[in-house]
Amino acid sequence: MRHYLLAPLVSLASLLAPGAAGEDAAPDMLAPIDLSSPEATAYSMMRAMYQGDASMVDQVFADGATLRRVTDAGDLRPDGLQRWRDWVGTLETGAAHEVLFGVETETYGMLASVWAPFTITVNGDLVGCGINQLTMARQADDWRIVFGMDTNAPISSCDTFKEGYLARHDQGAQFSDH
Repeated sequence: MRHYLLAPLVSLASLLAPGAAGEDAAPDMLAPIDLSSPEATAYSMMRAMYQGDASMVDQVFADGATLRRVTDAGDLRPDGLQRWRDWVGTLETGAAHEVLFGVETETYGMLASVWAPFTITVNGDLVGCGINQLTMARQADDWRIVFGMDTNAPISSCDTFKEGYLARHDQGAQFSDH
């Protein structure tokens, strides 16, 4: 079982910069967290994993937040936030890198939903890809994750997942790999 795939929430070369929809960029993965927008919060979660910093994970998630996974069979795994947080704390800087692309955000008042396709490498090996869905709430001046859910695509599709997702999405087609 690939326990590191719990990371949505969470997979160096082409991480989409917050606010730069449709463009690839290479932001500073060692930058501090930024909770100023839903997108910045999603990328900060990836920075926490990249930096192997469990305390950053704590800052990105709201108190009582949960992290779930939808399996290929449609089952919901139990809350895995603590397990993922603990795993992040074991990582050396750069060991795990989740690349987000095609990020879409909907906001209304103090509520936001972020749809973030991803690929993830661990120790330089591509180990997974799929979709993160993050529900966030604005608390004071910060956006924090209240609920996260992800699902993985077949590992055999990960080499071409980004290109396939973006091509189908640009054509207005629903992307399905199952």
